[in-house]
Amino acid sequence: MFTSPSVRVRRRPTAQQSRAEVSSSDSAAPKQTLKRSINASTMQNAATLPANSAEFGQQQDQDDTGYSAAQSSLHKKQAVEPKRPVWLAPFVQRVHEPRVTEDISEPEKPSTLQQKKDSEDVPIFGASAASGRMGLAAENMKPVRGTEADTLQTTDHILLRGDKHAVFDVAAFPDAVRRQLGSIDPESVPIAAGLSSESSFAFVATPTTCLVWSYDNASSVMGGVYRLAMPDPDDATDFAAPLVALVSVGDIQSDVGVLACSATGQLRFWDRVAFGLGGTDRFHSRDLDLPDASDRCVQISESFAGLFVVATAKGYLFQVSLQDAQGNIELTAHCLSRSAGARTGMLSRMSSLLGGSQIVAAAADSSDALVSMAGGGRTEIRHSRELYVLTRQRLAKWVVSRAHPERFMYSMDIVTALAQAAAQRLGMDVDVGVYDIATTRSGDVCVLAGLQGLQSGGREQLAVCILRSSRVSTEPDVVGLWPLRYAPDAELSQSGPSCPRLVLPEGGPGMFVVLRTAVIGLMVPTAGALFEEVISFRAEDSILGISTAPRFPYVQHESSESNLVLMCAGTGVLQVCIEVGKIIGAVASAGVDTGADADDGEIRTNSAAWPSLGTRIGKAPRASSPEREYQTQIEQAVFFRFGNDHNPLLFTIKSQATGVDPALETAALRVSQSILDNTSHFIVDRLDLGSHLNERLRRTRAVMQFIADSGLASKISRETRVQLCAHSEKLAAAVALWTYQNDVWAAKRGAAAQLLDNLVASFLESAGLQTRDSLRMFFRQHVAAIGDVLVFMQRNLAALRRALDDSESGRRDSQLVSYEANRVVVGALQAAFVYRFQNATLYDIDGSSESNGAFERWTEHPAIVDLLVQRLEGSYRLCREISGQHCASVYERIVATTLPSDEDPSDASRSLAIFDDAVSISHPSLPDAAESDSSEEARMRLISDDPYVSSLALLRETIDQVGPLANLCFRVFVDRITYLQATGSSEAHVLVCRYDAVRPRYLLCLVPLARASVAFRLAEEYHDLASLVTLVFTTERSNAAIYLRKYVERFGRDFADTLFAYYEKRQAWASLLNAQDSSFDVWLKEYVEKRTERDPHGLVAQIGWIHDVKMNDFSAAATKLARAGRDSAEVDQARTMLSLSKLAFVAAECQDGARNEVHARLEDALEMCEVQENLSQYLMAIVRSNRSHAAEISWRRRDDVSDKKAVLDAAMLTTTPEIRHERPALYIVYNELVRCIWNGRMLSVEDLVDALTFPDNMPATDSALASCSSDDAEQCNALIRERYSLAIDILSRASISLSEQTREAALKTIWRRVFLKDDWSGIRKRLGGNVPDSELRAELARTHLHTVLESCLATRELSHPDWYLLPADVFAAADLDYLVSARLAPRFASEPDAGSGWQPLTSTTVPALNKDYGEEDSRLRAAIKCGLDSYYAEVLRTVTDQVNQCRLSADADASDMDAASSASTEALDVEDEDVRMESD
Repeated sequence: MFTSPSVRVRRRPTAQQSRAEVSSSDSAAPKQTLKRSINASTMQNAATLPANSAEFGQQQDQDDTGYSAAQSSLHKKQAVEPKRPVWLAPFVQRVHEPRVTEDISEPEKPSTLQQKKDSEDVPIFGASAASGRMGLAAENMKPVRGTEADTLQTTDHILLRGDKHAVFDVAAFPDAVRRQLGSIDPESVPIAAGLSSESSFAFVATPTTCLVWSYDNASSVMGGVYRLAMPDPDDATDFAAPLVALVSVGDIQSDVGVLACSATGQLRFWDRVAFGLGGTDRFHSRDLDLPDASDRCVQISESFAGLFVVATAKGYLFQVSLQDAQGNIELTAHCLSRSAGARTGMLSRMSSLLGGSQIVAAAADSSDALVSMAGGGRTEIRHSRELYVLTRQRLAKWVVSRAHPERFMYSMDIVTALAQAAAQRLGMDVDVGVYDIATTRSGDVCVLAGLQGLQSGGREQLAVCILRSSRVSTEPDVVGLWPLRYAPDAELSQSGPSCPRLVLPEGGPGMFVVLRTAVIGLMVPTAGALFEEVISFRAEDSILGISTAPRFPYVQHESSESNLVLMCAGTGVLQVCIEVGKIIGAVASAGVDTGADADDGEIRTNSAAWPSLGTRIGKAPRASSPEREYQTQIEQAVFFRFGNDHNPLLFTIKSQATGVDPALETAALRVSQSILDNTSHFIVDRLDLGSHLNERLRRTRAVMQFIADSGLASKISRETRVQLCAHSEKLAAAVALWTYQNDVWAAKRGAAAQLLDNLVASFLESAGLQTRDSLRMFFRQHVAAIGDVLVFMQRNLAALRRALDDSESGRRDSQLVSYEANRVVVGALQAAFVYRFQNATLYDIDGSSESNGAFERWTEHPAIVDLLVQRLEGSYRLCREISGQHCASVYERIVATTLPSDEDPSDASRSLAIFDDAVSISHPSLPDAAESDSSEEARMRLISDDPYVSSLALLRETIDQVGPLANLCFRVFVDRITYLQATGSSEAHVLVCRYDAVRPRYLLCLVPLARASVAFRLAEEYHDLASLVTLVFTTERSNAAIYLRKYVERFGRDFADTLFAYYEKRQAWASLLNAQDSSFDVWLKEYVEKRTERDPHGLVAQIGWIHDVKMNDFSAAATKLARAGRDSAEVDQARTMLSLSKLAFVAAECQDGARNEVHARLEDALEMCEVQENLSQYLMAIVRSNRSHAAEISWRRRDDVSDKKAVLDAAMLTTTPEIRHERPALYIVYNELVRCIWNGRMLSVEDLVDALTFPDNMPATDSALASCSSDDAEQCNALIRERYSLAIDILSRASISLSEQTREAALKTIWRRVFLKDDWSGIRKRLGGNVPDSELRAELARTHLHTVLESCLATRELSHPDWYLLPADVFAAADLDYLVSARLAPRFASEPDAGSGWQPLTSTTVPALNKDYGEEDSRLRAAIKCGLDSYYAEVLRTVTDQVNQCRLSADADASDMDAASSASTEALDVEDEDVRMESD
């Protein structure tokens, strides 16, 4: 027997009274952070919904006969308790109510640090205390979290939870249904699906079969799947899915009836499916007898209990009744027709309907078709309901009744009305299409329309339209039109799966627009709140069906929530919930707005006022801030997508920003920070803190994973990615530390094992936070300060150890404290770095991303760097301390080893050295770990593996900690240096120098600790090639060649250069240049070239030619030898190098012009050596000949005290008293030049010019050179006679290596002193009278000027005028700054130059030099006044004529010789011809 829908209530177990109801005064435990204290205030239960009167139920009980008193009482119960799935109740009690901690002990004292801050109210789900069901709370509540036990029962069902909406997983598909859906191709086989939230049954139907099952296992006695055969399965003319409606079976919640209608109008009705006596084969059937054979049934709707309406595509309506007047099962149907008593005036506007009682289709036009229909409210006629029929063009209204004939009320052009309203609302003409219709609780008609022309790209914009009529029989007017922000990407249709559906549960105000892969949650705009939320589904989880709208009458009160139950293809049954009460409450709290404007969607015209919507409850913003929207989307994905692979919802996020999106960055950081600080209201607290920390770690990683999966990684800057990664790193470190602490508690160690617990308590106390369980409080709320805790530990560790060192037992505890501190540091930082390296690709913070900017990470802080260096040094000292007491073998190795920072500069014998023939072995060979561990002594004394029991075990554990500590220390150094270099900080160089000192020290300290293999691995990882070379020669001497070859193959040229530098540093030249591996030759050659370029005067530059000779590159060897000869500071060495260079050139057989030029330059350099040697011999001969005693003078006795007087004598004997008096400063310079020549040191070109041109008393006497050979004496005399022209010649040959300024200054100096050599005043007097030309020529020919010019032009053939200057152009004043300040003054610094031999002079040297050069200029001016210019011109002309005449004579002689040679050749030819003729 069928019962009234108002009393069909699911019998649910009554929810138990929550703890919050028992003790509502208790509050959640306060939650505080280091920088801010978050005190959760006491949270009360959500306010219960107002009790509803039973008048409406009583009225319905009076109207509908046949309803029992028991059913009426159930109806009253329903008015108080709206139905909702039973599994929602635990969520209400546990999650959405305040968490209450029941503690019978003394209450915990609040924290002393009360940094209160008004926390933002984050909307969460709540529930009505009266209903006891899951849902959304009607009041704002602060974030609260359940316990660990709640997590498994609640979070698995939540698929999405927003501020004002949620999606729950109700039930999965049974296996039979899943197999059926898996075997069907949706593209070829039509599927119909739906469910009834009232009976908790669902169905999936194909043209042949319908599967029915109960998705509420709690209330279903028989949880099977029932297979029903659909009517007309063999009809091949129209392969369409049947129309199926689920029929409630009275108050029986475990059974359901099924009404099915085929597309051709075949009806079948199963009154009971689960408990039917005849099973699924027992059904009632009937044929609708469609008036048009081509018409098809497209929709079925339930008007009220036992009464359905079936509509066809052409608009024919059939009323189907399931029971007779007595309530017995009877399947009857008839087609609705126009009533005879209807008003013809209104019906005349529907050309598709016929007059009288004739049956006429609602869509008579071929272009029109049925779109949808919806039931309305009750009418004044008993057992009557309104029925709205929507076609593509028109809207019609009927009144249907189970006891009275149907009545047709009106039909209107809905499309035209909506188009006019849209044009008025939007200010532009648009094309309008209609998709669905529904009715509100107040009787308004809600139409879902599509507006074409608003969106770019031709996409259609959905809109919600509200129509209202003043009377039941009058056509409604459009009172509101609200376009939706969401624009579907897929093309919509007015029928089929692509047709959007409009659902108003319980008549609103919440509504849903259901698309194929999305659900849009809305509020009826007349409620005053514009709410719109889109819930997207994955393509493989498209929506198959939705719950049917409940029949009128609705419950009298407005529910605080709107629920939609739907079915997804891949998941099962879901429930979408909108918290209507919270939305309206939020709008009400914003203020009351009594006048709605056009922006709210209300339509007004100038001619007539549209019906007012009444006083509205404020206005809610259409869109929240971008940061808030991003934050919500990220939170949904992080907490409901990741970790739930079966979630059918599609979590996406889009950004329209160009480049970096600041709003997205802010949202991502907020979500990640809330998880790190444990302030997110989505996090559920657990008693198992380890699981809690791991869950938070997964969630922080999911933030970046979601952004990357959405393709928006480029929208956040590298700084943000570094911060997001840092949050996860800190949580990873917290997980590692909590695991360490659990191991410590499990092992039940001594007081030293409580180091972390005690330090955390002290750390929080120093921050003003006090609690009974400091460690758990820290890991729950203050993980962000984990780096500060490590630094705090190190800063207080020294004081703690000093306090423990007073006694023997205390010293033991002190050692254990240091050991535990290492475990804490290594555990935390290693976990952080492991997470960073494993997720480097996800965060894109490695490699080329450095170009995007550099940002300091928490592990790169200077305090962390200092922490690790101190822990390394402390660990090494601890190993020395323990081994000194318990392990002599390790202690001896430590004592015998001198680390780089321990080297004493005065004791070079203890430094690490290379093992070759040039360097002594000073570092002992240390055993590796295997050798150390296999020692008999260690094996005998290692009685326990527990470091708390055995000191030897503690030593071994500490030694094992040095390697990981060194690894972390080097990594932090590298990261810190990279950051400073990227930011251009001046601290980078300082830190690099510190790192270069720290790294080799702690790499090599592993060798005496028998961990050489660890040292090798670290040196390889951090590319410390210098330490690798040292390790090879200190630990693997026997296999050094193998190791070197392996590293050369791995690191290539870099390692080879390091090896060469190692040899060079230790001056192992034999090993460097005698490498047996041919692969080194090319690299060694390049290394020598680089070193030579960097230091042309270095030792490598001087011996690099040896390797060139080895490689048969004589040309390069000759070049290096020539350079070394020129750069040599000693004459003999320079002569030797230049001679070898000349020999190498000969070996190379240089024939091209460039090499001939080089050969000429080499000859020039050799000649300079020869000139200096001859000058030295001359000076020694002069001194020897003028000494009164016959003492033998040693040649080139460098800086010998006994030779100082000889140097002074040589300088004095070659100069006159006049020049020493007139130019004393230049005489001092000359004196130093003589000393260098005497000691055999090479002079520069400028110095050699000064040495040749400054002295004015250099006689060429044979007696002075009597001890020399005849050749040497002749060379010395030639040097003295032509020293000025020789100086010009030397300058011309070396000019290619001199700057322009140097060349010009030196050339001026030569000619100035040439001009000053002659007495032009005396010459003028002698030539001032009547002097014949012959005497003039003879007088000028006797001048030094004539000699110099003749030598330059005739003998040395120096080109004119390049190397000849006029007297007016050789003044020193123009080059005084260069000659004094740049050239001579630096030579005479305050400190003597041991290499050059210059002696320091006083500060008066510079003014004195200026004065001396000024004296030369004064004498030159006097000479010019005496006619020097004319004399110079005459001498130059005379010498030029003589040279030209000599050249002509030489050319004539050469021509004569050539002619004689030609005549002789011709005579010989004639003679040969005569001989041949005679022989013939």
